[in-house]
Amino acid sequence: MKGFYEKMQRYIKKHRLIVPGDHVLVGCSGGIDSVVLLHFLATHQTDLGIKVSAVHVNHMLRGEESLQDRFFTEQLCAEWEVPCYSRDIPIPELLKAEGGNKQQLCRTKRYAFFAEVMEVAKAAKLATAHHADDQLETILMGGVKGTLHSSFGMPTSRPFGTGQLVRPMLAVTKEDISQYARFFALAHREDPSNQEPVYTRNRIRHSIVPLLKKENRQASEQFAELAEQLQEDQHFLMDLAETRLQALLQEEQKGIALSAEKFSQEPLALQKRMVLLLLNYLYNEKQVAIAKQLAEQVRELLHSSAGTVFLHLPQNYMMVRQYDRVYFSRQLFGENDLTYSSIITHDWSEEVNGFRYKAVPLNQVNIQDNASFWYFSASGTFPLLVRSRKPGDRIHLKGMEEPKKLARLMIDEKVPASVRESWPVIATASDEILLVPGLRPSKFVSRSKRAEDNWVLIEQQI
Repeated sequence: MKGFYEKMQRYIKKHRLIVPGDHVLVGCSGGIDSVVLLHFLATHQTDLGIKVSAVHVNHMLRGEESLQDRFFTEQLCAEWEVPCYSRDIPIPELLKAEGGNKQQLCRTKRYAFFAEVMEVAKAAKLATAHHADDQLETILMGGVKGTLHSSFGMPTSRPFGTGQLVRPMLAVTKEDISQYARFFALAHREDPSNQEPVYTRNRIRHSIVPLLKKENRQASEQFAELAEQLQEDQHFLMDLAETRLQALLQEEQKGIALSAEKFSQEPLALQKRMVLLLLNYLYNEKQVAIAKQLAEQVRELLHSSAGTVFLHLPQNYMMVRQYDRVYFSRQLFGENDLTYSSIITHDWSEEVNGFRYKAVPLNQVNIQDNASFWYFSASGTFPLLVRSRKPGDRIHLKGMEEPKKLARLMIDEKVPASVRESWPVIATASDEILLVPGLRPSKFVSRSKRAEDNWVLIEQQI
């Protein structure tokens, strides 16, 4: 197996995945890929100047069959004189208690155990058995699902636990691995779930990849090389984007903020990456998949010319653009129930969500920067209020015969339930709602002056 050995050695050396003195922990399921990786590293410990251990997780999803996978791995390690760390994790019970996605829960619990063992065993590297065909499948899955990640495909290495996660077998294909296993007569276990068409990866593996390889037998190797090249470019661009973004960001009491105008001056290639970085400040990438549509919505709002715009993000987070200022909440809305009321007169009101308001006669209006103007008609004294929503609030929208319940409006506008109670409204003392900032105006106000209008409500960012 000289060819296999040379491919692995060349790749490991090129990327410095494993260096002399490393203690390498191999994630071994008992399947053919991980058994081959464990065998290769275990039989070349002296050549590489390393120490090798194995780690195995029984997810308890297939009863006795899963347990036999664990026994097989432990016995194999004993025969090869490789220390083995193993654990049973009751995924079915955890799913019943916690819910969630089965595959994601398995991965989370498995890698948590891997990190724990790395620390206990003082291992510098965790080696996984992902190969070139896996890389091709991952790239195709990302394209099909429209999910953006920080790299094109799986990175060759990344920080993990107390050290690094490395993928030395990205240098070889499934066919190479199968030939290696046959040459050394390596026993292994088969997971039947790898054949189930219910999983997207399996459908891609069994339907699309064979077609690509029919066109070009080296498709997997070439995609792996392409991924490597693009990851190098991506790493440079992400570093540059982070540097530029840090120069724009400002810490606020409830989150982070930036200037939309300055953001728009950045090159498009950096803008896209800056948006991903912004979203990753809010989310753990493994908990919320950052889809292309979500990233584009954020970028479009950053280019919006509207005065005040809200974008509701997953898990009750929010992005708010108020003229040039754009805010990203870094804490869940609704953690505190906010009830407030501030009088609007000819002087500026108290601050509400970074804005203030005043109402002045039309003949006293002065042009002001960074402000929105709402024209309306009134006579006599009419104190206005900027306040939180009240039960029973209604708004009379233009073109509607009857007022609409504000609660219904917020449902229609897809406002998360957790923020509805504290959403600001502009109303008269008799609770006639003139405006719901960021959502809808009533028929009583207009952005353009009408013949009957004699007053102006001014909204200004502080």
